[in-house]
Amino acid sequence: MMQTTKENRGEHRKYTFLREERYQFQGLRNENFIEAELKVTLTSLDYEKPVFKVEMPFYKQSNKEGMYKWIGDLHQLREKIVCTLDENGQLGTIINLDDIRNQWKELKPKINLRHRNEHYREIFIKGVEELLEDGERLAQALRFAMPYQLLFPGIHFREFKKNEITKGYRELPNFIAAKSVPITTEERISKLEDGRYQIDVKGSIDENNFAQDKVTAMIRILKNRPRVPTLLQLNYIERYLLEEWPWSEQSMCMSLAQIPGTLYREEKNILKAIAHDHSLA
Repeated sequence: MMQTTKENRGEHRKYTFLREERYQFQGLRNENFIEAELKVTLTSLDYEKPVFKVEMPFYKQSNKEGMYKWIGDLHQLREKIVCTLDENGQLGTIINLDDIRNQWKELKPKINLRHRNEHYREIFIKGVEELLEDGERLAQALRFAMPYQLLFPGIHFREFKKNEITKGYRELPNFIAAKSVPITTEERISKLEDGRYQIDVKGSIDENNFAQDKVTAMIRILKNRPRVPTLLQLNYIERYLLEEWPWSEQSMCMSLAQIPGTLYREEKNILKAIAHDHSLA
């Protein structure tokens, strides 16, 4: 079991984050490449729950069209996130929610102006404000989003036994017709020759909780064909090379979700620690 103590307070790590995403739906194709730098600090222990500050001072993406443009313009709201971990070791409560709301007040007039000619501007702005009104919804939105999922994947409070499989849970957010794709995981730890640990994760669709019927209905309407393939296929893996609790030296998540003839969604995320010292932040 991976634990922390008060001696760990103030420790920090810097990471580079790389993301490739390719998306095809019907005839529409899009791709985006993201490069970012993060500084992650263990600021305190709140009732034995660790509190982390995640700063993202550098963020660059290749695609500045449509939805991708909105993601880039709203990045300022994610430049500093202070959060606890929940009982599963994943992102829990967002502590600096008031600071993020104040940033939104400053940013909103600029967003309104920049996107003034866009048909769906009011819908997007309303969506942002609904997230910021409800701290739990915002935490839920970030919990399985990158890079937060790779930072806090839910392995830190687990008791792993060598070569035994441990169960876990993830989500593929923002999926057509369904809010998300729920994923059950099988996680296995192994000790490397140099004394470090590696955790390998394989995921599969939680079919009992996935709204496949909604996806099926939407695709049949779009295709106007009753026998068109609609079943989602998923390949999903994660890998973590652990330096020491709670710091991952290198993390990777790859997923490929597809419905033949309709949808192709490929993502590759890499989080890599930059050389560091152990001095207080």
